[in-house]
Amino acid sequence: MTYQLAIFDMAGTTIDDRDEVYRVLREATEREGARYSDETFQQYMGTEKFWAIGNLLREGGIEPTPEVHNHAWEFFRAELARTYKENPPTPLPGVEDMLNALHDKGIKIGLTTGFAREIVDIIVSSMGWDNGIIDTVVAGDEVEHGRPEPDQILAVMEKLGVTDEAAVISSGDTEADVRSAQKSGVTSVGVLTGHLTREQFDALGADHVLDSSANLLDLVGE
Repeated sequence: MTYQLAIFDMAGTTIDDRDEVYRVLREATEREGARYSDETFQQYMGTEKFWAIGNLLREGGIEPTPEVHNHAWEFFRAELARTYKENPPTPLPGVEDMLNALHDKGIKIGLTTGFAREIVDIIVSSMGWDNGIIDTVVAGDEVEHGRPEPDQILAVMEKLGVTDEAAVISSGDTEADVRSAQKSGVTSVGVLTGHLTREQFDALGADHVLDSSANLLDLVGE
């Protein structure tokens, strides 16, 4: 297959944020009194974070009134911005070489993420990825429905002028990433640099499973 567009998740797929986003997400809800299992928490990995906070509060026995929900959200935003500015995320090994090689093949590159735009901008600028290595990013707060809905992938396609779903391949490290790719009709790739196993991705019906998104060139042809 000749691909025109490769889409990637950010944390856990193309960048190493040392799982800070999940530490802060959990802390933001638990400090409001929410208590839930690791399995429950995993269901919200990769999803839009304001939505995830509301659901995790409810799952954890706390009614997400506007006051409680916004209190948790403001903590999440401030703490994540602080930790990323003090200790910026870094590209996962081999990812930048892979992105440059895709561009050399004429393949466009888009990122999707559960992060809000303000966090995206901190990450992208701190890593120097505002230099053209990626063509566009669609943040979690820029679409009506975040993952696992297809809105972000469809938004990237629209922004970059790609209309053929068969020409798009989308990679991510969470269930929400794979579900989003499936709902948008593009090729889905699960990567093992997050918290899911090959067996879990196979059970989800991912089209491909890679040890790392750095290996995507194996799928798009040398």
